Amino acid sequence: MAAKNSNAKNFSILLIRIILVVNFSLLTIAPTALAQQSPFNQGGLPSVEGSAPRDFDYSYAPQADDEPDSLAPQNASLLDLDAIMTETLQRYYVPGGSLAVAHNGKLIYARGFGVANLRTQEPVTPNTLFNLASCTKAVSTFAVMRLVESGKLSLDDTMYNVIGRPNLVSGMQADPRVAQITVRQLLHHSAGWNDDSAYIKAGNEVMRLAPNGLPYAQAVRVLLATPLDYAPGTQAKYANGDWNLIKYIIECAAQRSYGDYLQEQLNSIGIHDMCEESRGVIRGQASRYGGFPPRIIPGGQRTVPLMPDFGNWMASAVDMVKLLTAIDGTRMQGISFDSFQQLIAPLPPPMKNNPNGSHFGLGLDTVRMTAEGVTFSKNGGKPGVHCQIVHLPNNTDFCLMLNGGSSQDGSTVNPLTTSIKAIRQCLNNIKEWPTRDLFADYQ
Repeated sequence: MAAKNSNAKNFSILLIRIILVVNFSLLTIAPTALAQQSPFNQGGLPSVEGSAPRDFDYSYAPQADDEPDSLAPQNASLLDLDAIMTETLQRYYVPGGSLAVAHNGKLIYARGFGVANLRTQEPVTPNTLFNLASCTKAVSTFAVMRLVESGKLSLDDTMYNVIGRPNLVSGMQADPRVAQITVRQLLHHSAGWNDDSAYIKAGNEVMRLAPNGLPYAQAVRVLLATPLDYAPGTQAKYANGDWNLIKYIIECAAQRSYGDYLQEQLNSIGIHDMCEESRGVIRGQASRYGGFPPRIIPGGQRTVPLMPDFGNWMASAVDMVKLLTAIDGTRMQGISFDSFQQLIAPLPPPMKNNPNGSHFGLGLDTVRMTAEGVTFSKNGGKPGVHCQIVHLPNNTDFCLMLNGGSSQDGSTVNPLTTSIKAIRQCLNNIKEWPTRDLFADYQ
């Protein structure tokens, strides 16, 4: 009788996995069509009001649809995540990926798939470091909130109150509205400069003045003399350039280097392996790949005007879930409840939510209030990098990282869109959660 029950249970699990794979295939956009919508190009994706993020170095990070899907299996298990990851790597020619999931503050799933390096065949593990790209913004926001809680910063401080009023380059005059820009507006992408206009002008001016780049404090003087594209606090348009100023604000408020301050704050919540991207390859990191067959993309951060030595951070999927569970308070109180409410609060008027009801949070791409609770996410992408962190209303947090993605014709695609949706559907339909906390295995 026991054997019969066991066979029935195994058949049920197999059936669920088959349904999920079929459902995942239905959700998947044809790679060639997706490539046409989301090419890697120097202009990136068009900026639109609300949330259409683009990473600084000519990449994209389209939002995954967070609407529920009626075809999702009503009973799912963590085994289904294995099928999703395997399907993602095969469909999009991704060399390797990592996925970590926490529920109610406990790490319940952490797995690596594929390889971190095609030449050495080093496998991806839960400890493998991936480039965060724009998910670095969530890490920087955590540091900002720590500074606010220590009394060294206020979200409504003007930028000049924190960094001082720099002496502008001779012959330049600042837009008088620059003096109104607040820390909160920078975190909300509403400071007034757009990536596709003002920040390009500032970068070109830096290159004209100093073709080999300027020290950051001097580059800021050029930026502050660049005319604004709109009045601060009146629009929210994704602007990577705002985050160069956030780095400078952190350094001025903390009175120490950006990297050192963030490392200290991360250590305090049990994260010890996260590090700044280097100009070479860090031991234990996933190499980046593009095209088909996959070709390696050199590691390290390019020197970019107005972003010298800024780069991105490197982290494992487990550490990013550690960060999420400290921010939302399910594992530990990494930030106060009031700070968390500030993080997810709606945009201040006159700015409005997106038509689908979502809005930018502080350092977050999308925040949505639902009947079940709040959901929020942040994603990042650049050539050979696809990363997304997500918090679901059922106190589930997860991080997905991939080191490539392509269609068979070699055009670049974003494998996050369909895989994130499938993962969300799976996690929303799990009825029984493991009780063991795997965080103890990743100190």
